[in-house]
This record gives sequence, structure tokens and C-alpha cells, in this order.
Amino acid sequence: MRRKSGLRCILLWVLFIFPCSLFAQTDDTTETEVPKALPNTPFPDSIFRFRTAMPIAKRAGLYSALLPGLGQAYNRQYWKIGLVAAATGVVTYFYIDNSKNYQEYQEAYINRLNNPTQADAYPERSLDDLDLLRKTFRKYKEYTVIAGTVCYLVNILDAFTSAHLKAFDMGKDISLQIAPSFNQQGQAGIHLQMGF
Repeated sequence: MRRKSGLRCILLWVLFIFPCSLFAQTDDTTETEVPKALPNTPFPDSIFRFRTAMPIAKRAGLYSALLPGLGQAYNRQYWKIGLVAAATGVVTYFYIDNSKNYQEYQEAYINRLNNPTQADAYPERSLDDLDLLRKTFRKYKEYTVIAGTVCYLVNILDAFTSAHLKAFDMGKDISLQIAPSFNQQGQAGIHLQMGF
């Protein structure tokens, strides 16, 4: 316990004594010529048209809501389609498996209640065990529905935010500087300065 507090103390001293600066871009002293944008026309010998337009965020979200993964395809993030398909497959598998187990134990529980003398598929289980298993698989089934809903909403949110970030401006003058600061009363603090 004493060692953890010592490490924290050292970390705080390093942060306040040694100022550090982080720069996303450095200033370029040489002037470089910015290439002019190419027209949006295909090459004469090409059969493909190259689309250079930025995706629209609302459209990407709508596509992803209609068919999970379609918004990622619209944003040209094809590798994410596999993640969406895998999440959908896993959720579907667990929903089907939990539903099947719930139905089996539900039928065995109802048969045992209606006809206690008749032999059923689970003779080694008591009535309380069947009730517990039935409730457990029903709970798992409900958790699977919640997980599927969360995956669906994350899919839509990912397509929407990815389309927004495609048009994010990464200028050369973006920077972040972190340094210790002291005010007139002598109180220490951390100074963050962001440049755009």
C-alpha cells in the first residue's frame, strides 16, 4: 500500500516539475505547393468512376439502421462489416440456444406439474430444479435480447460518427501543450493550451 502512494507521489512531482508539450503537427518552414484537386471524371481508359464526395452522416445512420453493416459499407469501412456480422451471428446463436433450452425446461416443468407420476425427460431433476432452470434460461434469453439491441445501436452510432469524422479537418496548426502553472496566490495547477 505504501509503495502505491510513493509511486503516485513521484508521478505528481514529475507532472508539476517537468513541463511537457505535445504537438500534433510541427510548423513547416519550407513552402510546398499544394496540388490542385483532380476533376471528378474518370480516366479515358478507365471503366470505374471514382467517387470523391464525403458521406452524409444521416444517410449512413439510416442505412445502418435498415440493414446492419450497410452504413459501414456506405462509409467504405468494409472491415467493420465482418464485426457487425459476427456480433449479429453470436447474438442470434445465443438467442436460439437459450430459447430452445427455455422451451425444453418449460415443457418439462408444466408436464411435471400436470402429471407428477408420469415419467419425463429429466427424472433426475426435482420440480424446484426445473423451475430454476426454466427461469435461468428465460433470464439469459432476455439478456441476449438486450445485448442484441445494444449491438444494433452501436452499429448505427458507429456508422453515424464515422461519416461525421470523414470530414474532420486535420489542419497543420492543431496542437496541445501541457505545463504546470501557478497563480498569484501560489497555488499549483496544470495548464492545458489547445491551438487550432
